[in-house]
Amino acid sequence: MRLNKLLLSTASAVLVLAAAGSANAAGFYIQEQSVSGQGASFAGAAAQPRDASVIFFNPAGMTHLEGGNAHLGVSLLVPTGDLKDTGTTLPAGAPASTGDGGNPYDPTPVPSGYITQQITNSFWVGFGVSAPFGLANEYDEGWFGRYDSTETELITTDFTPSAAYKVNDWLSIGGSVIVQAVDAELKNNLYAGAEGTQTLDGDDISFGWKAGILAEPWKGTRIGLDYRSKIKHTLEGRLVVEDSGATPPNANIVGRADLNLPEIATFSVAQDVNEKLTLLGSATWFGWDSYDQIQVKNIAGGNVGDPVIQGYENTMAYAVGFDYKLDDSWTLRAGYQFDETPTTDEYRTSRTPDGDRHWFSAGGTYSLNDKWSFDFSGTYIDIEEETIDITRNTAPGVGALESDIKADTDGHVFIIGAGVNYKF
Repeated sequence: MRLNKLLLSTASAVLVLAAAGSANAAGFYIQEQSVSGQGASFAGAAAQPRDASVIFFNPAGMTHLEGGNAHLGVSLLVPTGDLKDTGTTLPAGAPASTGDGGNPYDPTPVPSGYITQQITNSFWVGFGVSAPFGLANEYDEGWFGRYDSTETELITTDFTPSAAYKVNDWLSIGGSVIVQAVDAELKNNLYAGAEGTQTLDGDDISFGWKAGILAEPWKGTRIGLDYRSKIKHTLEGRLVVEDSGATPPNANIVGRADLNLPEIATFSVAQDVNEKLTLLGSATWFGWDSYDQIQVKNIAGGNVGDPVIQGYENTMAYAVGFDYKLDDSWTLRAGYQFDETPTTDEYRTSRTPDGDRHWFSAGGTYSLNDKWSFDFSGTYIDIEEETIDITRNTAPGVGALESDIKADTDGHVFIIGAGVNYKF
């Protein structure tokens, strides 16, 4: 029974850790929720209402969209991660490592859809579906960090009914209710005399909110402010341990762990230089410090084990870019973003091979007629090199069986986006 509780504590901690380490954005936030926004590295995203995807970045921007508008887009993420063993040690008797894990990421599509409708001259409503947080990776069998992680899948889906009100000619306000579903599956190996596996599933539905302001204090200058609330989840999970070599070697138990997704605040500016050129800028703050530790609870609600310290830090992302209206059919854009990682050297793991990111993007919009337009974008993200230096108990509750995982990390991401807009 003691072994089961300790295994539950470890696995529940891993459940929350899995959320932190996407190769798609610093931390595990997925920005790719607008194809047109991606083309400028999301510079000015809260102040440049190009299409219905503005719901995600600032719902107040709906008041700049006349009539009805719909947007459907998808971004294909092609990440590459590389972990180099710099001195990992395994527990005595464990099978030797068979490699560095390979590239743990597969190409992953991130779809999103939004619709807005003007009700009166002052009031708009809208609805969005997006996936703002997530991770999917799988390392090769037998790799040197297998006691930390072997496979992770975390998916979040947001449903956001929204509304906006035009206060006067220069000021609009808006807000959204966020209904968020989370589903996770995590795997890693165990060793207590035999090589076993551990699998943990968990899911939850919780609620949050957004609020935004879009102001045009003088003609040609738009200022956007957007706030996304923290969302607190309690993930209900089932832990399955097989062939671990411990006594007993198998377990199938239930537990829960809290997952707090960060609050996010964005300040954006869009400045029309002339009829063709608009300069864009954004600064985004992520409140990762609320993700400082994990306290695991059993199914009855009592604490299990000591809290696991995460040590996440608040971060900033800065973006600059432009839109250029080439002619009546084509609008071109480009942008750069610097995106800080919330992870620290002390706590970074193979589930979080994360580093600061440099975004380089370009894209455009082609207007076929008054109703139909098409977006495209391309992005390259360079992920700065970092290190991993952590210790994992390979069989909690059995004894001093540990693996010291040491590695250098490196990576990059290519992103291709395509979207369609329809006005009705």
